Amino acid sequence: MELDLPTFKKIEAVGWTVAICILFLFFGNVGICIGFFILVRKLFMKVKRSKIPEIDPTGKVVVVTGCDSGFGLGLAKRLYERNFSVFACCLNVDSEGAKELKAVGSERLKVVPLDVTNDDSVSKCQRLVKEECANTGLWGLVNNAGLNFVGDVELTTMDQYLTIGNINMYGMVRTCKAFLPLLRQAKGRIVNVTSVKGLYAIPSNAAYTMAKFGAEAFSETLRQEMSQYGVSVSIIEPCNYGGATGCLNEAALKRIKSDLDAQWAEASDDVRQFYGQAHLQQQLEDCKNSSKTSAPNIEPVLKAFEDALVNPCPHIRYLVRGSNSFFDFYYFLALICPYMPQHLFDKARAYFVPYIIYK
Repeated sequence: MELDLPTFKKIEAVGWTVAICILFLFFGNVGICIGFFILVRKLFMKVKRSKIPEIDPTGKVVVVTGCDSGFGLGLAKRLYERNFSVFACCLNVDSEGAKELKAVGSERLKVVPLDVTNDDSVSKCQRLVKEECANTGLWGLVNNAGLNFVGDVELTTMDQYLTIGNINMYGMVRTCKAFLPLLRQAKGRIVNVTSVKGLYAIPSNAAYTMAKFGAEAFSETLRQEMSQYGVSVSIIEPCNYGGATGCLNEAALKRIKSDLDAQWAEASDDVRQFYGQAHLQQQLEDCKNSSKTSAPNIEPVLKAFEDALVNPCPHIRYLVRGSNSFFDFYYFLALICPYMPQHLFDKARAYFVPYIIYK
């Protein structure tokens, strides 16, 4: 039997009142009470999510950034198939991904230029979207645009720190600020893509993990501020999808090599002597090897996106496994990180993701 959301909210209020009374009546131990409360809440949310019908996408508008390739390209096509109206934002409207989307030839799938690091570009995009949904508001904003990056703390240049932060974190801030009035109007959804590396840090990823940690904190703050206006904020945290998205393809590896070459060029003589050029070459090889262990396709991530946009009770976080084997060590580390003493977690991380300076 399907129930509407207001009815479920009434049942939920009564249910929690009864559950809390039972807790205080029968359990004296605080730990048992907390454990019981968490278990009941998880079971209730599972039932709640399964009984309330999905939101009808018809007539709803979603903006997706970073549609040139990878998750963004796949999601734009998936949402169009689900009957959403989609603004697919591409850094380069002549990219292969943009051409693929244009070839659909539908008014419900528009390819628009967007550079999330540029205020004017974001403003122009917002005006285009507003022309279409000024009366209804914007149902969804998916902040997917981002850039992969590797580099040690000492070797990464200041320009690289600022560039990666501007793309992976401040770009998200710009688009949210621009579209929030339209999202509030529709009581819509914000879906921010971070990474499993936004949950714990690993060596040689300083600029990237800093930006992803910041994006997590921004999303948490935004979620708390927007909840009173009916706007939900969900975070998608993919594990290893580098081989499936193209962010570790031949062109991307050339860019990573160029980044590493820039680090070497700016390094002082004593830093060069300490690390050695072989260390940077090994980092490039590690990226190539990472693509070989990647998830074979992006379907699990697309399902997480869909759920965040159409489920009446979206999750706050979607940690999405990504590996071509049964055991995903990135996912495993994310699960144990909050509960382990730091020195033990560091040992576990070092076992799965070793940091060695090759000279």
